[in-house]
Amino acid sequence: MLHVVNMGSIGEDILAVYTFSIGGKETKAHLSATEIIIECQPPAWCQKRPGVIPFLKIVSTECRQDHKTSITRHRLVKSLRLSKFSFGLFKRGYRTFDYEYEAGDDETENKDGYTSITIHYVEEEKEKGLIKLKQLTLQHADSAVLAKWSTVIQNSISSLTRRPKKLLVFINPFGGKGKAKKLWEDKISKIFKLGGIQSKVIVTEEAKHALSLLQTVPLHGYDGVVSVGGDGMFAEVFNGVIIRAARDAELDVDDKTTQFARPDVRVGFIPGGSTDSISMCLHGTTDPTTAALHILLGDRMMVDVVSIHSQEKLERFAMTMVSYGYFGDLMTHSEKYRWLGRSRYSVSGVRTFLANRSYTGTVRYSAEDDHQSGLLAETCGEGCPTCSGSEEEIDQKRGEEEDITRKDNVNSEDDPDVDDGNSFKTREFEVEGRFLAVSSATLSCSCPHSVPGLSPAAHTGDGTTDLIIVHNTSHLNYLRYLFRTAFHQSHPFSLPFVQAVRVTSWSFTPQDERKHSTWNCDGEILDNLQIFVKPHRQLVPVFARGVYNKRYETERKLSEEAKMFDTIPVL
Repeated sequence: MLHVVNMGSIGEDILAVYTFSIGGKETKAHLSATEIIIECQPPAWCQKRPGVIPFLKIVSTECRQDHKTSITRHRLVKSLRLSKFSFGLFKRGYRTFDYEYEAGDDETENKDGYTSITIHYVEEEKEKGLIKLKQLTLQHADSAVLAKWSTVIQNSISSLTRRPKKLLVFINPFGGKGKAKKLWEDKISKIFKLGGIQSKVIVTEEAKHALSLLQTVPLHGYDGVVSVGGDGMFAEVFNGVIIRAARDAELDVDDKTTQFARPDVRVGFIPGGSTDSISMCLHGTTDPTTAALHILLGDRMMVDVVSIHSQEKLERFAMTMVSYGYFGDLMTHSEKYRWLGRSRYSVSGVRTFLANRSYTGTVRYSAEDDHQSGLLAETCGEGCPTCSGSEEEIDQKRGEEEDITRKDNVNSEDDPDVDDGNSFKTREFEVEGRFLAVSSATLSCSCPHSVPGLSPAAHTGDGTTDLIIVHNTSHLNYLRYLFRTAFHQSHPFSLPFVQAVRVTSWSFTPQDERKHSTWNCDGEILDNLQIFVKPHRQLVPVFARGVYNKRYETERKLSEEAKMFDTIPVL
């Protein structure tokens, strides 16, 4: 929450200054070209009210006609209008009241005008990752003043082109706790309506319904496609828009070397599933209101995805996790207990751990090196320099990486160390053996069961994925790995039987197809065992801004202060 400490610091772009009644107190408010400034007097009162509300954080305004109320005691002749409860109080000697509207002197003079303006805005709790919807009511006797303020604010909001005006919304009524439709009707639709967003709603009827519709439905009139449900529902949406963009560009989706086209439309999600890992990775919370407000405010970030190819075709895209072994077995088993809701993962996790099954196979991957130092120390989040940059710069980097990948595919058989003079150098590695789990985390894979996530240092937009190989070991050692992954008191990658590396592509080939696991891809099951996985740098535009990172915010503020001092002329 921001407060005005020194009114002398207010800029010269003030458009109007008026005294309003706020919460029954006479308070001076300033309207500038970018924000509303409230003079907080006294300081104790200031702690309860916003001092500065930037237009970027305002959702909408509405002018209202308020009425004064007078309270009159009920007469016995009016008792027929009382409820049984209030009539009982009346007989026992309690005073019961009826609220009747009476016009005051000001209202008589301003009969057809407005008496107040309510400003709906957002307030952030950055450390918790939450965004809350708030409102402030300004009362004034002159309706022309209120209308002027409302017009200026609404015009400023309308000029914010990043905010969506029309959305295509898919609701999964079956996923998670089965409450997605109720969540939409009771809460999310009202938030979108308050922000002036039109929504076309489609309730899905079966698996891959949204994926199928997105290949044919016209998208040019929409500013975004939003899912209401769990991670599986969102996976259908971003898979649908990526494949649609590729086919519109006449690209071969089954070619492993294809450089996929970035979709023009943003995708968003309202978490309503069992784990909601996507929401944890990109917002830092599973709060549906926060996700809705990120969409309403028009937040935008570019997020990596990986394409998963079998020997013959594209299987799907994934944004969080691709995992074989423990997490694949867990997902397969948990599907039998969907009626348990979120608890099914705990039940299946215990059962899968006790089974302690390992599988043989060969993992091949491309990486700059075979060290995991970056995975132990790096952090990502809002403002991460590794994942920042304009879309033009990102497209250039994507093109360079795709060119190098093609050269790697051509030359890797003749020379395992590929170096053509570029700064981006990759080498081919191979690991063969028996594994408890083979996973790749494109995002951190944070969830309520493991807030740090499977790979806490994973970047949202660096064009890589973190490959994690857990070699066969004892029950006790694997329990140590799971415990560290869940609570992160010590880093799980420092265990001797865990191998973690940041890769630009990888593949898996099973050695014994009679005894095998399944693939867990963003919470969905993939049965094809032999796969090739390739990250695509910042391919998907998402209504998000990244998890709050205090370090990057501090660096940003210091950089802004340095630039400000640089502009001061030297005498």
